[in-house]
Amino acid sequence: MIRGWFVLAGIFVIGAFLYVTGALIANNASFFNPPGAMKRLNVYLSLSKAWTQGAYPLPEVSARDYMGNPALVRKDIIRGIRHFSRWKILSPTPMDFSGPVERIRISIPSSFWRTEQTMELVLMKTQYGIHVESRSTSSRRIPDWGANRNSILRVFHAIDNEMAIHPPV
Repeated sequence: MIRGWFVLAGIFVIGAFLYVTGALIANNASFFNPPGAMKRLNVYLSLSKAWTQGAYPLPEVSARDYMGNPALVRKDIIRGIRHFSRWKILSPTPMDFSGPVERIRISIPSSFWRTEQTMELVLMKTQYGIHVESRSTSSRRIPDWGANRNSILRVFHAIDNEMAIHPPV
């Protein structure tokens, strides 16, 4: 009887370890980049959000500047978001970028490794194009294993790809 409980506990521990490892791999957790493995693990296990507006503990998550005609840059940003078929744009998206600042809210559905997320992109016109800041938050407010960080990096990567395909000049 006691041996059965040890086997069951061992299966549970191995399953939990595999789930945590899978979550970190699925979210592209990089332990070998600055500021070091322990700081990164602390971020992945303690935060349920990521942001680009200052003081985020991991340096790869930062605001982006996209150069070019703001209307064309905005189209590339929308195409980059729509690259992800399951992501939904929640805020209205007028065809033109008339004001100095625009906010785009995005809903990112849950999956096995991630809880549902809400991302907000803040687009600000600059002299040479658009400055983009982002904030992503998990719906459950529990540590997200780096999922919000990964979502911000993925959307910026998709925008970069759209900018390469459709130069905004």
